[in-house]
Amino acid sequence: MRVETPATPRTTRSKRARPGDHSAIQVSGNSPENSVASRKLHHANSPPPPPQSLPQVLPAHLTTCLRLQQRATLASLQTSSAFADEDIDEPPSANATASRQLQDLLCGSVTRGEGNSCLFLGPRGSGKTKIIEQAIKSLPQQPIIVRLSGHVQHNDRLALREVARQLSLQTGRSFLDDVDVVDESSNLFSDPIPSASLPPPSHLPALVSLLPTLSRPTIVILDAFDLFAQHPRQSLLYCLLDTVQSCRVGQGSNGLAVVGVTSRLDAINLLEKRVKSRFSGRVLRTAPPVKSCHWMSLSRRLLCVPIDNGGEEWTDMWKLAVDTFLTDRKVAEVIADIFALTRDVRTLQNLLVRVVADLRPSSPFPTLSQLTSSLAPHRGAHFRDAYSLSYPSICLLIATMHAQTAGHEQVTFEMLYEMFREQLRASAAAPVQIEGGSIGMARCTREVLMTNFERLLVAGMFLRVASPSVNVAPEFVRYRCLVERESLKKVVDTTGQTSLKKWFYKAS
Repeated sequence: MRVETPATPRTTRSKRARPGDHSAIQVSGNSPENSVASRKLHHANSPPPPPQSLPQVLPAHLTTCLRLQQRATLASLQTSSAFADEDIDEPPSANATASRQLQDLLCGSVTRGEGNSCLFLGPRGSGKTKIIEQAIKSLPQQPIIVRLSGHVQHNDRLALREVARQLSLQTGRSFLDDVDVVDESSNLFSDPIPSASLPPPSHLPALVSLLPTLSRPTIVILDAFDLFAQHPRQSLLYCLLDTVQSCRVGQGSNGLAVVGVTSRLDAINLLEKRVKSRFSGRVLRTAPPVKSCHWMSLSRRLLCVPIDNGGEEWTDMWKLAVDTFLTDRKVAEVIADIFALTRDVRTLQNLLVRVVADLRPSSPFPTLSQLTSSLAPHRGAHFRDAYSLSYPSICLLIATMHAQTAGHEQVTFEMLYEMFREQLRASAAAPVQIEGGSIGMARCTREVLMTNFERLLVAGMFLRVASPSVNVAPEFVRYRCLVERESLKKVVDTTGQTSLKKWFYKAS
């Protein structure tokens, strides 16, 4: 007789968890505890998701990241190159081409001992100085740099002394020994480096001819090249270019490069025939950006600067803030308006500097209001007391608008007084006729106009553009008017005086 043993129920045997094995969890079946534990483990191992919205107030643990981001961004705004062609699918810009050509030219003078000369031509703010500095930093060895400016060295004797001073600082040798040295030991406010008095022009060829024989290659940078071309006989340019032309590879010279920087298009035509024949004729051109999208790309690159120890949370938050700021339609309109007025990239960089400098933990991200406030100082000044100006003051401002129409941005009191007298005579010859009566301009004496002009100076409506001098009379000092034409137009319309309206609209 068979005896059947009762079947024992099968039990689910759990896996034995290995040390460090998170996949083996000792729970039986597909229990709710299993799925909950799996989701917790998945969220623990996955990176935190990027923020979907920006906080109004920065958390306390991210305050240090904000300070580091400000420092890195401000440094980028001061030292970064002006254009970024890698972000735009277009051919290389004129600046990229000029930078590559200048690097090749300087490298030939530094490494092979060549004599090279070129002219760096471009409008103001197009990146000429930045490209030159980057090209010098990229050289394999540090050459001797001589920097001259046509705004400072007004003649060849001043340029010669400056060349000797810079060579003495960089080589340790003394030049122009036969020139008497100025005794400045008793002057506490003088430069600690002894300087020589103005040498005679006869020393110029001898000093310039020593440049290729120095211990290192020499690069001469002539800022405001067109002003050097206006020196009598152009002796400095002739000696430099003649030395460059005679500098040959393999003749024991260490190389010499002369780089002229100017924004004047006809700078080469200012050279004399003997100087032009020694110039290589190599012209490198720079250009400002041609599209507003270049400014948007540049803004994004300057603001999104990586920082050390920033953390993934701050990096994602800052990137989202920059994207939100630049994709704002009103922000794009403001940048487009600035681009339509000027192509100078330095203007954009100055605006972004003020925006980044104003960031606080209570307002940690760039906004439209910050951009608008940083743009306010660049706009014309608004004078609230302009509507209470007297009749002589309004006459002086209208005369200034006449001068600006004629192309004189800088005016003197004597110029304004003569223009007022001419208008007074014209008004007396052809007065305004209203209802059978004639209305002319009221006469004002010279003393009355001078008093009102001084009041305009105190109010800040005129700005002095030249330093005061005892040799210049007060009525011949040059000023620049800060009142805009549209503001003066509203003032003239408010006064209701027909003679002033006629004179003002005559200047338009």
